[in-house]
Amino acid sequence: MTTGDEPVEGSAATEQRLIGGRYRLTGRLGAGGMGTVWAGRDTLMDREVAVKQALTAAAGPLTARILREARAAARVEHPAVVTVHDVVVEDGHPWIVMERVHGESLADRLDRTGALPEREAARIGTAVTEALAAAHARGVLHRDVKPGNVLLGNGGRVVLTDFGIAYIVGEESLTQAGEFVGSLAYTAPERMGGQRPGPASDMWSLGVLLYEMVEARSPFRRESMEATVGAVLTGKMPPFCRAAALAPLIKALLAADPAARPTAHAVVEALRAAAGSAEPARKSPVTRSRRRMRWAAALLSTAALAAVTLPQLDQFGDGSPSSPRASARPSPKNSPSASQTAAKGYENVSAPGFELEIPAGWRHHDMNADGQYRYTKGEYELVVVPGRDAVADYGKSLMTYQREYEPELQPFRDSTWATSTGLSAFEAGGHRGVRGQFTWEGRGEERFVLNRALDIDGRIHLLLAIGPEADRDKVTRLYDHAAKTYKPSD
Repeated sequence: MTTGDEPVEGSAATEQRLIGGRYRLTGRLGAGGMGTVWAGRDTLMDREVAVKQALTAAAGPLTARILREARAAARVEHPAVVTVHDVVVEDGHPWIVMERVHGESLADRLDRTGALPEREAARIGTAVTEALAAAHARGVLHRDVKPGNVLLGNGGRVVLTDFGIAYIVGEESLTQAGEFVGSLAYTAPERMGGQRPGPASDMWSLGVLLYEMVEARSPFRRESMEATVGAVLTGKMPPFCRAAALAPLIKALLAADPAARPTAHAVVEALRAAAGSAEPARKSPVTRSRRRMRWAAALLSTAALAAVTLPQLDQFGDGSPSSPRASARPSPKNSPSASQTAAKGYENVSAPGFELEIPAGWRHHDMNADGQYRYTKGEYELVVVPGRDAVADYGKSLMTYQREYEPELQPFRDSTWATSTGLSAFEAGGHRGVRGQFTWEGRGEERFVLNRALDIDGRIHLLLAIGPEADRDKVTRLYDHAAKTYKPSD
């Protein structure tokens, strides 16, 4: 890596060494598969640099790879590609002199913070894709796109680095028969099958990178090498738990057929839109309407929903103003049901897939990218998601879904302080469900949440009521009335 603000202790014999008569090594930054990276200073230009040293003292294939890395990176001129300043041959071995990028690697960020918001993942992904597009245009395939090779510099800069196993079109391959180089969990299936890689192979690795940023885990890494290879070749990965806007793009990038994957140009356009750069397209009423129609069609594919009367179930997403996927625009006011009069102080609302009563005068929010319908007033909210997730995708266990995967409870799982009580199975209207209550720190205060998940024809219906921990009674009354009046509908 070429990042890190605190050098790691290194060999005293190497530290302070002068390379090429001008590059003084000042500390060890870290080591990768192809070399050790040192912090240094260019004494002639008086600037910080990073210097990559081959791990072995023997000349041969590794030396050739180091030289190819320098040529590959130097070919590509792009702000998101690490800049190579010089290659120095010292004692018969090459040292690559690169720009010093202060910050941390994406791998370190994910270890430190867990999953990233989709907008941030899209921003980082955009820079990486643009870097790959620039490399491909120069005939360079990276072949090792992974979080450890993406640097997050100061000021929001994103840099793709480590072209150590890059392939340059027109040059002889350095990989011998029967040899494999790369990171298995990020390697496209066609490469594992012995096919010659192309730009689509880097796009597949990008899909894995995006999945890991949003879901906080690698989709294909397993406990053994054999299991990892099997997961890549079969395309078996855990279901999405957090990805919403990026899920279709990630699925397309992870297509088994390289020809079916989107081009770098198409990926950049999609990521810019997800990152919020394409505001006109995001606000298009036609786009919003089509999204609603797709969701309604999915609900209509489940059988006999309209005939069942069940406790209301809601799903709570991150309703804070900073949530990138929360709709800030109220939807048109839902009209009262013609067949039912709401209780005093309440009003009937309906949307594709459900109807219920909420307190009169509350704000109605359009369905957001997470499939959530939210109703809010001040510090209180109800959130309904009528069948977004399939029970079968979570081992047919609603308890497992609620405890480990339900996106609406991610603030509970991420919180530095949180409690849960009353987790239990129940049955309503002939359908099984689970319920519980949760408290976590959020918005500068403790939040109290009541949550239910119900299996209706294989789809998970959710209800969460949220409010201040100090006012549990009001949150409970809000939840109980919503649960009592909830009905699935066409």
